[in-house]
Amino acid sequence: MKIAIITTGDEIMSGNVVDTNASWIADKCWMLGHPVVWHGGVGDFADAIGDACKLAAERADVVFVSGGLGATIDDITVEAASKAFGKKLILNDEIWKDIKDFFKRLGRECTENNKRQAYIPEGGKPLANKVGTAPGVQVKFGKAVFFFLPGVPKELYQIFSDSIVPWLKETSGDTAYHQRFLRCFGIPEASFDERLKSLKLDNVRMSFRVTFPEVKIKLVSRTGEKQVADAEKKIRAAIGNFIFGTDDETIAEAVGKLLKVKKFTLATAESCTGGLISNLVTNVSGASEWFERGVVSYSNRSKVEILGVKEATIKKHGAVSEACAREMAEGIRNLSGANIGLSVTGIAGPTGGSVEKPVGTVHMAIATPTGTEYKQYTHPRDREAFKILVAYEALDMVRRYLL
Repeated sequence: MKIAIITTGDEIMSGNVVDTNASWIADKCWMLGHPVVWHGGVGDFADAIGDACKLAAERADVVFVSGGLGATIDDITVEAASKAFGKKLILNDEIWKDIKDFFKRLGRECTENNKRQAYIPEGGKPLANKVGTAPGVQVKFGKAVFFFLPGVPKELYQIFSDSIVPWLKETSGDTAYHQRFLRCFGIPEASFDERLKSLKLDNVRMSFRVTFPEVKIKLVSRTGEKQVADAEKKIRAAIGNFIFGTDDETIAEAVGKLLKVKKFTLATAESCTGGLISNLVTNVSGASEWFERGVVSYSNRSKVEILGVKEATIKKHGAVSEACAREMAEGIRNLSGANIGLSVTGIAGPTGGSVEKPVGTVHMAIATPTGTEYKQYTHPRDREAFKILVAYEALDMVRRYLL
């Protein structure tokens, strides 16, 4: 089927919000064998929304419209589209009850303007929103099937995955693609390309995508999952442990799986990353099974008082040093009783650097049952990018130890 996508909202048209919904929908449709033939964006104006929907219906079999399903006066998408196609809006009592129940569960007041979300075009079918209040809507307008979806990404993703993907799959037949992402860290994109360019990956297309600080290798085939699996084996043989996960697996999830297999626990002592490692780790469901604790020891005093770093060590070598990183890792391991103690200390910048220790310098260590390992890097980047890269380096250090 031919797909059209319409994104609505003044915030999209002004550039205040980046339209990620359209690219997400397009990727899902393409993988199921349905090409996107047209994509447009309009502000919160009834005539513009109506005209866009009419144009999309002429060009495509299926039209996805995101945004403007909320309860405020600028949420006019369904109303505008219905008017353009001469359809009445009808109050759906079941949706209205679900909305009121949703607010009741949250302990919040459900105001009368939320009732606007319970009106859908005649002949329309509501699509359950398990994350928010505005349901999606499926309805036939003209020759096309329309799907109206909330603009909030997590709500759109849930409705699309639960209600629309099964519908699209029924019409895909043998046109669907098989896809896998191999998530990598440790060397640049060009280095991966150099190592992999001579591989023969029968009927599997390989491409690269950089999502800092990762490199994702995308494998796509229409001939079957086996071909993708065979291609993955060849790539793993060529680049080995630079691959930490597949598809949606994060580096923290990869570390967590290895810790569970070993029946190990992890504790962290962070200085320059300010708790980012602990944040990445605790974003993993079930992390309490293997993450014991995290300490943000930003000041020298905290390194001494909490982690047991010797004052003499800091005086002689400084807080950003191999000696301090080692004592931080050993200190958090002793303090927590975890199997592995991980530490990072560095200079995020843009101030604080010197000739001996330039901005971007970072020292990290892991204290383990077999001893303490240490690494040093220099990553001269802005503070946020520095912290992200250091967090990945530290988790990757733990991952490689566990392999």
